[in-house]
Parts: sequence; C-alpha cells; structure tokens
Amino acid sequence: MLVFDELKKNDPQLRLVAMVLAAGLCILVAGLWWVQVVSAREYQSHLETQAYRSVRIPAARGKILDREGRVLAENQPSYNLSLFLDDLQKKFGDAYSQLLKQARDTQQQAIAAQEKKLGRLLTKAERKQFAFSTAQLEQLRAQARFAVANNITAQVSRKLQQPLVLNPKNFERAYETRLALPYPILPNINVAQIARFEENFPDGLGVNLDLQSVRAYPDGTTAAHLLGYVLRDDSSKEGEDAYFNYYMPDFRGVVGVEAGFDSQLRGRAGEESLLVNSLGYRQSENVWSQPEPGHNVVLTIDLDIQRAVENSLAAHQGADARAAVVVMNVHSGDVLAMVSSPAINPIYVSNSPAYLNDPKLQPQINRATYGNYAPGSIFKPIVGLAALENGLNPNEIYDVQPDPAEPNKGCIYVGSRKIKDTVPPGAYNFRRAIEQSSNSYFVFNGLRTGIEKIVRLAGKFHFGERTGLPTRQETSGIFPTLKQVQESDWRDGDSANICFGQGEMAVTPVQMAVAYSAIANGGKVLWPRLVERIEPQDPASGETATNFPSGLVRDEIGVSARSLKILREAMLSETEDAGGTGRAAVVPGLRICGKTGTAQVQNERNQLVSHNFWFASFAPYENPKYAVVVMVQSEGGGSGGSMCAPIAHDIYAEILKKENSPTTPRILAEAN
Repeated sequence: MLVFDELKKNDPQLRLVAMVLAAGLCILVAGLWWVQVVSAREYQSHLETQAYRSVRIPAARGKILDREGRVLAENQPSYNLSLFLDDLQKKFGDAYSQLLKQARDTQQQAIAAQEKKLGRLLTKAERKQFAFSTAQLEQLRAQARFAVANNITAQVSRKLQQPLVLNPKNFERAYETRLALPYPILPNINVAQIARFEENFPDGLGVNLDLQSVRAYPDGTTAAHLLGYVLRDDSSKEGEDAYFNYYMPDFRGVVGVEAGFDSQLRGRAGEESLLVNSLGYRQSENVWSQPEPGHNVVLTIDLDIQRAVENSLAAHQGADARAAVVVMNVHSGDVLAMVSSPAINPIYVSNSPAYLNDPKLQPQINRATYGNYAPGSIFKPIVGLAALENGLNPNEIYDVQPDPAEPNKGCIYVGSRKIKDTVPPGAYNFRRAIEQSSNSYFVFNGLRTGIEKIVRLAGKFHFGERTGLPTRQETSGIFPTLKQVQESDWRDGDSANICFGQGEMAVTPVQMAVAYSAIANGGKVLWPRLVERIEPQDPASGETATNFPSGLVRDEIGVSARSLKILREAMLSETEDAGGTGRAAVVPGLRICGKTGTAQVQNERNQLVSHNFWFASFAPYENPKYAVVVMVQSEGGGSGGSMCAPIAHDIYAEILKKENSPTTPRILAEAN
C-alpha cells in the first residue's frame, strides 16, 4: 500500500510521525480497556449506589391588587434556620461509631460476666445471643443522628437566646423521607436573629439559612373575607407531573379570590433533579424546568373605600360586630368594597380554629355573600314597584289602624292574625309609607297587587339565585317560586310576610346591592364584577392581560320610568324629610336615596333571638353612581336608621372626598 511503501523509504521524520501515531493509538486502546474491563465493576457500583430524585419547585404566586394597583396580597421572603442533613453525614457516622463502640464494650462486659458465672468460655452459639440485631443497629444509628442534630440545635438555641426543641419522631421521619432537603428548626426568623446567627456560626455547623416564600397580606385583616386565604398544599396541580420524589412548600387557595383564581395565581411549578448516593444524601442538583410565575389578579375593589367601610363599621359597632357592607357601582357592577365582620387575619387562619368556629360570631364566613338574612323593610321598594306597575296611585291614602294593645302604634289584620306596625296610626300615601316604613301599607297594597306579581318581579331581580362572584363562598338565598305560592298550602299570611321582608325569604347583602343598583340605573340587573383583569407579573413579558367586561346585564326588571321615579323620590324623602328613618346617612353635598329595615330573627321555637338591621341606598339622587348596603345583626334594640345609616354616612363621605380630590382615579369617572 502507498502508506507502507512510504515507510519503507529511509525517511526518519516520517517514521517518527508514524511511531507517535502508533503510540497514541496504543494509549487510546489501553484506556478503553481500562474503563471497559478493569474499572467496569467500579462504575457499576457507582450506578447502583447513586440515583436521581425529582423535586417539585413551586412557582411564585401572583399578587392580588386593588383597582389602582395597590397590593392586597403578595409573597414575602421568609428565612428559616434549617439543618442540612447531607452536611452532617460525617458527624452522623462518627457519632454512630462512638455509640457502637460503647455498645460493643457493654456487650463484651456482658459476655465476660456470663463466662465468669458459668466458669467456662461461651460457645459460638451462646455468643450469638449477645449479637446485635439489624433493628438494634438501626436504632443506634437513629440515636446517633438525633444526638448530633439535638446537640447542634441546643447550641443554636443558646446563641440565639431562643428556646428550640427538636422532636425525635419528626426528625427521624424527615431523615427517612426528605433526607436531601433542609430540615427547619427555627422558621421565620427576624433580622436580629439572622445577624446573631451569622456572627456566632460562620462555619454553619450543618445549620444554614433557608429561604422560602410565604403569603403575606400587607393590610392585615383588610378585605380578608374577600381575598380569602391559602393553606399549605405541596401536591401536584392539574397540568403538572403527577409524581415527584420531593415537594417544596407550596400553597393552595381555600376560599375567596385566592381560591376562585387559584390556578391563575399559582402559575406552573418547575422541576429539579437531585443526584443522591446510596444513603440518600445529596451529591449534585440540576434544574430541569424553571417554574413559571403565576399571574396578578386586579380587583375592582378601591382600597380607600374598603378601609373607610371597615373603620366606620368598627367605630360604630365594634370589632366583633356581626355585619356586612357592600359598595357597588350601579352602572358597571364593579364591587368597590365588600366587608364582613368580625374580620379575620388570613395569615393566622390555620392557627386559630377555636375563634373561627365560634358558633355565634362565625368569623370564617363572608356575611356579604354567604349569609342568609331576612331583609325586612328594605324589600318594600320591590313590593312598591310591583304595586305601582299594577296601577297603585302613589297619592292614594291608606289609613293605618291603631293597635288595640298599643294605641300609639298601628297594625293590620290578615284574617285573624294581627301584624304589628312600627308607625303611628294615620293617613299614609306611598311616599310617607316608604319614608316611615309602614308595614300595614305594604301588606295591604301587596296583597291587593297579588303575591304572584311580586314573585314575578322578584324573579327579575334574581332573588334566590347566586350572583356568580368567584369567591367559592356564596349562597343563593331563599325566595318562593311561582309554583310554591300557587300551592294550596300557601296562605295570605305567608304573602303578607313577604310584603314586609319576612317569612319564607332570605337575601345576601350583595343581592340587595344588585337590586338597588337596578332601581338606581333604570332597571338593569347587573352581574357584579369583582375582578377587573388578570395580568402577567412581568409587564415586559409581552403577554397580554385578560380583561373581564363590566356592565354585563343579567336581566331587565321591566318597570316603567314613572314607577322608578316615584320610588326614588320616596326613598329620597327617607333621608331628607324630618320624619325620615334614614336621616343619619345624610352627607352635605350628596343627595341619598335610602331605605332602612329591621327584621326579626326567631329560633325553632319561634322565640325572638336577634334582629337584622339594614340600610340600603344609592346616590346621588340626580344621577346615581353608587349603591351602599349595610347590614348589622344584634340581640339588642335599635333600628336600621340608628345602627346602619351612620355607617353609610361615613362611606358616602369618603366617596365624596375621592370625587372632589384632584387625583381622583378612574373609578369615579367610570361611574358617570
């Protein structure tokens, strides 16, 4: 061949090159032989003693913002002091060796004592009785591990001047199931503790700072029921791998916006791969997929109005008041404030079960959407509209008759049943009946109109149906159907109860806000809107926001403009006339249409146990923009005018203040 022919020539340089190439080829072959043959068992053992473990890495949960971009819920870093067990592997081994040596010394002493007692050496079979079982050796290993960890924890406790107790069962469980992950011994440490730790433990001792993300609510209890809360849930979510070896701490929304938009807020978890040895200790790590952060949820809530509502409610009724308030834009359906009392702090929900389960206060429920309450007289405007549409002359006089038992109070008889009135006997037209809230007037004209017409109109307002708010905590309320009122067992007394907001009916404050918004806006029953849009956390991501349309019409109540005008004028007189029951709501510069209400609450033995006090309203009279509904439960005396109207006054004052502010945000402009 040509190559060998060239090598046969007397060319020293060419022969040198050939020799170098041949030597390199021999080295390569020798290396392959060493790896494939000589070292095969070593590499095989490495494969057998190492394994990969998958770790679920939670994504950064999205923020919840008010309509102006102010933070209502966010994530904050939390520093934990944690034991890194893989850094303690050698110390575990040394401690085990020491314990094993002590155990063997004791074993030898026991053997020697037995031999002395018998006067001879023990046989091999007899010595086996003193041998350690596998379970005993494993128990020694566990004791050694805990002794090392407990000693380190005690040192940290002394230096930080913070009592720390290491639970043996929890520690061993973590060692067996989460060896490659940090084991927290002191969660959520403060800045001073971090500084003290870094100063006293520069080398770590197998303890180090572990950063985790926790849910935070900057305003504490503000809008707590609306926002909801999260609980620890590390499991895989829909669209993710079903199984991981390890799960890093994560959260799941339980109620409120946190639950209703949990999938958008939580994002998509990432995955990390850990290489661990045969003992389970971490050797290396590699991120397979980065977590995708969740989206921000922007609410229609206005934080200023929300705070004003909560402050007013606490000032007038106390922190433990059983109450609810809803403020709504009557044209867009935007919920500007939603308050339920007593308030809860979302951070401490899992730590205060006794308070949450208080059967009287029931702080865990959102009273604005989840409480069923008899509306009392605030339902009379709906009855009044039905009567006006049926031909009622608003100037027609109805004479309220005196109650024989209380001559200074009125009453009306339905059959043999007496229904008491809160107004004095006398002549009442539509305006005066609304203004002073006469039961007799509305029972008489409601029965004359017919319960079926009242039920049909109430159906247009969608009483007895959910409003569709995405809070995972809403009830439909209670209201009779046409079929029910047409049954033979339905009596005039049942119809009379409906006419003044009692009996077989119950509503939520948000349902009443929707109803009064319809009266204010000309008859459109809106779907209330709580979420304005969902947007990416990073504005530079290029991802478009998802906007939720406002002003979606659910139904039309189908009443004439004349009837609505008559009703609005009567409701205006309730706050402006001298005899009006809602005068405490008056705000100079703002004309308010309102209706007070008081409903009795009875137990199963028909005993009076409490009252529902109401003030439902909208303003301004000339061009309505806002609906405000206030509800307070109390065992004591009072009225909607004294218990609720003052709170509405404070809310309208805050709204007027915002309207007159030179930095008024778009919330008020959109209401026009």
